[in-house]
Amino acid sequence: MKTVRKFESNRHRLNPTCPCGKSNRDGKFSPQKGFAGMNVGHCHSCGKDFWDEEGSIIDVADFKEDVPVFCTPDMQELIDHFDESMKSDFAQFLIMTFGEKMTKDAVSRYYLGVLDSVHGTDPNSDVIFWQIDKEKNLRAGKVMKYGSDGKRQGFPKWWHKIKESSCQVNQYFFGGHLIDEVQTDIGVVESEKTATIMSICQPNITWIACGGTTQLQDNKCSTLPMSKTILFPDVGFYDDWEQIANKWGFEISRECEFWHKEGILKEGDDIADYYLKLAEIVSAEVVKTDPDWNQEEYDSIFNMPEHYRSDIYTGRMPK
Repeated sequence: MKTVRKFESNRHRLNPTCPCGKSNRDGKFSPQKGFAGMNVGHCHSCGKDFWDEEGSIIDVADFKEDVPVFCTPDMQELIDHFDESMKSDFAQFLIMTFGEKMTKDAVSRYYLGVLDSVHGTDPNSDVIFWQIDKEKNLRAGKVMKYGSDGKRQGFPKWWHKIKESSCQVNQYFFGGHLIDEVQTDIGVVESEKTATIMSICQPNITWIACGGTTQLQDNKCSTLPMSKTILFPDVGFYDDWEQIANKWGFEISRECEFWHKEGILKEGDDIADYYLKLAEIVSAEVVKTDPDWNQEEYDSIFNMPEHYRSDIYTGRMPK
């Protein structure tokens, strides 16, 4: 007769590693009920059983993994925290860099949020980067703080953690809701900040972010149109992302590598850093006549450098 066993929830928290030595960060090792923190249970990674006594091992085929409860934030939360007044520290940085009109367009395009209800009248409120998929499902919210210089401060927080929800994040692209709405090329970058800035600097491309250099995963790539997706890796990550580009038939830009060789970008910089540096150089010669800026000032900073050719960086022929 087979023994019916029950298993603990919160697997990776109760047992950070499997008895076989592998990390349990993904929750593959399920500790038996009543044996939290002990090497008793079943590992779905190595397929081995580790029970407290012999002779009562159940058939793995009879064991069913717990179905994870995915985080599904209420769309009303996005509405309630929409940064319409551009209060967040990140929005304020964008206003100082690109002007109020461009910032308002970017905030609206990506539904950027703000934690003003938490921080009261604090002008340095965190920005919420919502992840909305192509079916307009709200997947997750990444909450981040930025300084007046546009540099991230501290580590990201997740909306479901702030709300104390016990669920598993099912991440998607930041800006993913735009993928099926546009006819332009899709530009994939690492960070949400970069996607937002590039949507201002190069609006002829629809910019989305995967959330990290290692977050460009197959489940995300499978939702992208192969014929019009261009990857823009950070300096130093071209080789890693080239493997992904080759696997999925995406194009990949060498732009960051080019500017790195020119001494303009350093290791770890991204495509937005180039445009921000360009803005710093040119804006020193520009007199800002009003807080909103005007089109002439904008064009003087963000026009392409002389002899700029996109085919140098992406390998494509100019359209």
